[in-house]
Amino acid sequence: YPFCALVYNSDTFFPEHNIRFIAVNDCVDSDDGENELAPFRNVMNEMYARDISRKVRSAHRIRGNSGEPLGQPPYGYRKDPLNKKHWIIDPEAAKVVKRIFELCMEGRGPSQIANQLKAEKVLTPTAYHKGHGRNPTNAVPENPRGWNSSTVVHLLERREYTGCTVNFKTYTNSIWDKKKRHNSEEDMAIFYDTHEAIVSEEVF
Repeated sequence: YPFCALVYNSDTFFPEHNIRFIAVNDCVDSDDGENELAPFRNVMNEMYARDISRKVRSAHRIRGNSGEPLGQPPYGYRKDPLNKKHWIIDPEAAKVVKRIFELCMEGRGPSQIANQLKAEKVLTPTAYHKGHGRNPTNAVPENPRGWNSSTVVHLLERREYTGCTVNFKTYTNSIWDKKKRHNSEEDMAIFYDTHEAIVSEEVF
């Protein structure tokens, strides 16, 4: 929780709700009454946080513009054990990705494809990653083979399957606003032929 918000709450919200707030390193104790230094600490901590954020964003931007993939490999790929910045095909998952594109090319919609994968008892990407010792960002569904149309659409929209690295697909407004927003394609950094393709550009 941002320290500046805690300092503010120590003077307003906490006393109103009979909460005692103590920050040992900053010598703050809400039971001592008003803390004259709190506003100055508030400003200094916010300046420090903003400075760190600028440096992290700058380093992130440099890495992304150099063609280094910033995120985890999508379903169908894994990190090259000899070079963590390079993706290699995960044969088992890539086979499912190819099948999804093939079904789409046959005219099947996302719901139909999801139902087909359910019928074939194919593990969802999240369940597959968890079963292979990776840490998925989303929780494993109750039904590990319970595909849904949104997952199918998400995979069909991933340009990475053509062999591209796509950076800066999302952004946040500030260090306080963590909500991710989608960038337009012209604001993304796209690098072609950085890894082996699973599907051709024409199929994509």
